[in-house]
Amino acid sequence: MDTSPRRFVILALGLAGGLVATIGLFNYFVDPYGLFGQNRLGIHISAEREFKPSQVQRYPHDALVLGTSRMAMIPVDDLKGFRFFNAGFGGGTAEEAYYFLHRFAHKQKLVILGVELGQSDPPSPKGDIFAPPTLTSTLNNLLNVKTVEYSVKTIYNHFTGVPVTLRADGSFDSKPWFDRWDKPDPAHLAFVVEKLGRGYWNYSASKFPMVYYTKIAECLRERGITCVVVVPPIYEGVASRLRDASAVAKYEAWRSRLRAIFPLVVDLSTSSYCAEENFFRDDPMHFKPEAGVRMLNTEVIPVAERAAKGR
Repeated sequence: MDTSPRRFVILALGLAGGLVATIGLFNYFVDPYGLFGQNRLGIHISAEREFKPSQVQRYPHDALVLGTSRMAMIPVDDLKGFRFFNAGFGGGTAEEAYYFLHRFAHKQKLVILGVELGQSDPPSPKGDIFAPPTLTSTLNNLLNVKTVEYSVKTIYNHFTGVPVTLRADGSFDSKPWFDRWDKPDPAHLAFVVEKLGRGYWNYSASKFPMVYYTKIAECLRERGITCVVVVPPIYEGVASRLRDASAVAKYEAWRSRLRAIFPLVVDLSTSSYCAEENFFRDDPMHFKPEAGVRMLNTEVIPVAERAAKGR
């Protein structure tokens, strides 16, 4: 009997299996997303929603910061009174904040939740993206060609001295942001300020529910975790118009609803922290990391400490 076709098939399958196993092991030990706790080179890709749910379970902390990229840029190692993990996400939603806290907030002492002025539930819920990974999703990550690309990028960036995108405590590394956005460009700045302003002027609170914020408050209350909500400052070029009586009235119902849900709210949306020098020179959306640290240390954390003493 001629066994050469059979031997060929066995050899081909063996080579394919070996290649697949090699790819899987390579991605596992480089671990560019930080999913498996093997990453020793740092996170060099945009992987916050993959990295943080894993890292929060490894990083020693007793407090959390959540919110959008504005909160994620705050270097939480500089915050006082607690050891924080930064669980903020670029474009973070109330739904994501709820599911993250539902999964990972159990024994912390404090949660600082950044809520943007007028923010409410997302128009298109995505469900619990932080649910434990399935075998299928894990294998897809290990054997994915994109993961190979990210593994190679991680190795290259590490050994060429490129800064990481995420620190061990979950904070964004802001150096690339300074390099890109802290340069004067008056025309671009004016364009972004006008666009940002239109979003606030056209706001209508009646359209948006706040169900996920209610869920967050109930979840943390049941677990005995103090929650302080901070409404972050808005760039002065926009905030100046939001101090008008008509603009204040527009957001009155939203502010009242937020305070009804969360007993501890620090509203800095139109405060002195809106000063232009606190923001990147060509990015009126994001305040600088040092301004965020000062804001939380001075205005927010003391509120949590007073609440703890009053218990």
